[in-house]
Amino acid sequence: MRSREAVVQMPVFQNADAELFRRILDALPYPIFWKGVDLRYLGCNTAFARLSGLEHPDRVVGLTDHDLPWRTGDADFYRSCDQEVLRTGAPLPEFEEAVRDSTGWHRWTQTSKVPLRDERGGICGVLGILVDVSSRHEAQEQLQMALEAGAASNRLLKAQVLERESMQRALATSEMRLRTAVRGARMIIWALDARGTFTFSDGGGLAALGLLPGVLVGLNIFDHYRNNPDIVRQARRALAGESFAEYTLFGRLHYETHYTPVYDETGTLTGAIGIATDVEERVRYHEMLEAELERTRGQLLQVERLATLGTLAAGVGHELRNISTVLNSLRSYFTECAEQGIPPDPEELKELGWACEHVATHGRHLMDLGRPGKTRVERVDLRELVAGTLAMLRTAGRIKHVKVSLSAPESPLWLEVSRTRVEQVLLNLVSNAADAVEPVRDRTAEVCVRLHEDMTAGLVCCRVEDTGVGIPEDKLSNIFEPWFTTKSPGRGTGLGLPVVRTIIQECGGDLLVESQEGKGSAFTFRLRAAGSPA
Repeated sequence: MRSREAVVQMPVFQNADAELFRRILDALPYPIFWKGVDLRYLGCNTAFARLSGLEHPDRVVGLTDHDLPWRTGDADFYRSCDQEVLRTGAPLPEFEEAVRDSTGWHRWTQTSKVPLRDERGGICGVLGILVDVSSRHEAQEQLQMALEAGAASNRLLKAQVLERESMQRALATSEMRLRTAVRGARMIIWALDARGTFTFSDGGGLAALGLLPGVLVGLNIFDHYRNNPDIVRQARRALAGESFAEYTLFGRLHYETHYTPVYDETGTLTGAIGIATDVEERVRYHEMLEAELERTRGQLLQVERLATLGTLAAGVGHELRNISTVLNSLRSYFTECAEQGIPPDPEELKELGWACEHVATHGRHLMDLGRPGKTRVERVDLRELVAGTLAMLRTAGRIKHVKVSLSAPESPLWLEVSRTRVEQVLLNLVSNAADAVEPVRDRTAEVCVRLHEDMTAGLVCCRVEDTGVGIPEDKLSNIFEPWFTTKSPGRGTGLGLPVVRTIIQECGGDLLVESQEGKGSAFTFRLRAAGSPA
């Protein structure tokens, strides 16, 4: 918010104008107050009266901060800030402070204070505006970030307080201060009559739209903005008596729009007041957070994939060590044959071929696991993908000592997905199932992968069942939380299932879990079927 200072030299408004400006002042969501040089309140708007626990803004006149429900230390601080403004004659730079309202609710406000001067330039009081920034503080605490939100639509009123005895003149001065503040802020304020005709338009935000203050007065909002359905819809809601706030995109700018219907003393709706605040910086901040979350999510997927690679690589290394023993034996045999000048036994040559083929298979599996998790969508047969994943796990020794079966239909189960991501889902689910059955001794340790197609729903389903230890009922609701694991220390990272659910959801599917402690678990994911290729 930019602090500005000016001397009000405007004529006193008529009663109708004064009432309109009072309504506009009270429609503002930001608490506003003004004090005399004796630091007694001369007036405030409805928002400040509500914050102070007063029934009406007029109740504040003549009170000091010690008469309001502030804590003693806070009241002394407010007065010291006011005295600094009166002493220096300069606006106090905006600052954030903690405020407790009449109900004891703790708020954070961004406060600005500016000196009020009379027509001769003498200081005659202090004007203050409080903008509630509690939500921003909460967001910063939750995200543990020290980012500063962009400059909000704060501004300082430039005006002068005339004699307290003349309530009409005091109100006119307050209205002029509001007009000055609005024109100095990235905000637009307008008023409509019951037919939708502009009776007031002002604010510094009009410049971004190529408009001048007052240029809309006399135009009908439904005719002038008939090509903007959002503006027309909002005006109809407000003139139907609805008070609301929502975001609006006007051109390339984002605004937060507040509408308040206006009624006369008989309760008849006479129009509406609208306030639009430029929230472009808030939107950019939100987009930045979304991009950062997406980047972090991608990193999490790759970290889990590499963790799986590390686990499986140990098993592959063991297999390669066994094959190297065979190759060394064959090397010695072929050396002897060469030295004696006799041809090698065909069976030994077959064994050499077997060893080379297995080395190539292990290498290929390691390369498949280690490649980055590309998100390129392609048509794949889930049966082939499951069979390849089980082969990888067998190669790595992860399911060598577990009975693993695959039940699949004869016809292909086509999907249009990222091969590597669905492969990562299968690696996690089957590895978890193998870990779950490892400690079982009183029944068959078995893992079964069942595939089928739900023709009615158009879904391809994969169910991974195990006869393992199961998951306690009180922990089922936590299994998809990052870092949560039921495995013993060193056996799990707690990232597998959260990553699995994220991948399935990004592929447009869902993940279901059933488990009974002591009997086993079943994880089922369902993805949209792609149909047979043309």
